[in-house]
Amino acid sequence: MDEYNNNQNNVSGGNDMPNGEYHFVPPRQNQPQNNTNQGSQPNQYSQPVNQGRYYQNNTRPNNGTYYTPNNANMYGRPVAPAPKPPKKKNKALKVVIIVAIVVVAVSIFGIAAAMVGNNSSSGSSESTTQSDSADSTKGGAKINDSKGDVATKDSNGNLTVAGVAEKTIDSCVLISVYSEQNSYYDFYNFGQSQNSGSDEQTLSGEGSGVIMSENGGTTYIMTAAHVISDGSTFKVTTNDGKTYDATIVGYDSQTDIGVLSIKASGLQVAEFANSDDIVVGEQAVVIGCPGGSKFMNSVTTGIVSALDRPVSSSIGYDNECIQTDAAINPGNSGGALFNMSGQVIGINSSKIASTDYEGMGFAVPSNTAVKTANSLIKNGYVAGRAKLGITYNTITNASNASAILAALEQKGYKDAEGTMIIGEVDSESDLANKDVRQYDMIVAINGNTMTSTDVLTNILSKSSPGDTVTLTIARIENNNLKIFDVKCKLIESKG
Repeated sequence: MDEYNNNQNNVSGGNDMPNGEYHFVPPRQNQPQNNTNQGSQPNQYSQPVNQGRYYQNNTRPNNGTYYTPNNANMYGRPVAPAPKPPKKKNKALKVVIIVAIVVVAVSIFGIAAAMVGNNSSSGSSESTTQSDSADSTKGGAKINDSKGDVATKDSNGNLTVAGVAEKTIDSCVLISVYSEQNSYYDFYNFGQSQNSGSDEQTLSGEGSGVIMSENGGTTYIMTAAHVISDGSTFKVTTNDGKTYDATIVGYDSQTDIGVLSIKASGLQVAEFANSDDIVVGEQAVVIGCPGGSKFMNSVTTGIVSALDRPVSSSIGYDNECIQTDAAINPGNSGGALFNMSGQVIGINSSKIASTDYEGMGFAVPSNTAVKTANSLIKNGYVAGRAKLGITYNTITNASNASAILAALEQKGYKDAEGTMIIGEVDSESDLANKDVRQYDMIVAINGNTMTSTDVLTNILSKSSPGDTVTLTIARIENNNLKIFDVKCKLIESKG
């Protein structure tokens, strides 16, 4: 029988409980759930046998009565509770193991944090303010001050769009066009423009240009003819924001190419590619000023959609242009179309803008643009260009146009709406020595009916001074239509 020494726990029985030691009686394993006394009466202290019992030293009853913590009948208060079993040593061992694990984990975390800190300091730096850190803990976004590198070349060493822009943007300029301010008055619907007599110039338009060459302290700017043709004074603004007074060198309405010059040196001159090497589908980059100075040197990109597209110039000549889907808007005219080597392959000239067309921009090929611009710089006009040497009006402006066209159709010249009515003949023209008069009509050239004026201008654009063409002339005599052919030797056009 185990003993529990009450002296260590100082359990006292009080006045009604005899003093002394208490002994613990282990439970009997085979005792029924409801125990009874040795007599015939049930045991009033019966409890499950799985509980131990206490009795005071030398006072254990012989009648089988056991004193439990709930037994207050004998001494008036509960007997002392069962002692707690002593703590086992393996619990302390567990605590030691847990502490060791925590120490190891903290050490590993500290090493990892140090490694991350070293990597961060050796790579891109990151600074975070106290407010940023506080916001991030609340679920907010955090701005990283580290800047990623934008690739200017791909894995093969070719320029990216960013690389093309970086290489070429300093060659691209803004052109501001100024015109004289005129007064205007209206008298019974008859308007008249008068010069105000002042030197005041007003901004009348803006366009784009590209620095094409430099010679002897003079820098030349290539642009579109329609950008500068109606101006009187000009200014050129470079990518660094500097503005220069510009002088017009010349322009050619047939190719829509013009040239300005400024007194400057050391500016970045653009490179020009051979436009005969352009391939449909290759990527292209446009840099220009859509909307003028507000969006100066904007960069757009696309592909070469087609080649040799016929686009009519302002004077009726068809130019074979590059078609691109890169965004071209008003103000882009005169700017450069670059290939992915950063070379100019075209000068942006026009765009079809309507609800039926999107992404159709056109550029004059670099070969045509360079040839025209160089000739303008050298001669003041495009050398080697052929012309008839006449002035003319179109048949559609004649009051009896429908009757004349009906008569021409009967003669075999159907749809001759491009027929030219001759106005004056230059003294240098070969026609001055031919049987050609004022008001005679050119109804065909080299056997091609003049369905439009482009029929003649296209043939002239492919001809050179000294070439001979055959003109079919229609003349009205005595209310009859006379048709005959005339040979004409072409002369050089000087603008």
